Amino acid sequence: MFSKDHRIDMHINNGLFNGKIIYIHYTSKEGLAAIKMQRKISANPNRARRGDNAKKGVYLALAKDAMNNTYAHNLLFLGEKKYEASAMYCIVFVFNTTCYLHSAPVSSGSPATEVISLDDIYFNKINILYDGQNPFI
Repeated sequence: MFSKDHRIDMHINNGLFNGKIIYIHYTSKEGLAAIKMQRKISANPNRARRGDNAKKGVYLALAKDAMNNTYAHNLLFLGEKKYEASAMYCIVFVFNTTCYLHSAPVSSGSPATEVISLDDIYFNKINILYDGQNPFI
């Protein structure tokens, strides 16, 4: 069900897998377990963790923004203490079909791009290249 493509480094460096854009969803150990159990990456925010004003969406990074937990915590999660372990795990995937995603710099002047899917991302809509502990150095 979950592939572990041994050429993941090559794909990440190219940013493409079979001509499709590679996306990374960073998550915690608990988050990855929930994603696998639900067979989707949920767009519904965990309000207990993110607050009542949290917006709906699945937050993704492009392959060019592959980073370890420390960089992700600082660049993507803006150093927020409550997100300190939010990139210890990840799912690397491509969409099977074209879909609309909003993308913009994470913050003004940031080198990292934030991509947002407003809908749940179901496993039958993606090809998972890797899932597990964050392998990026």
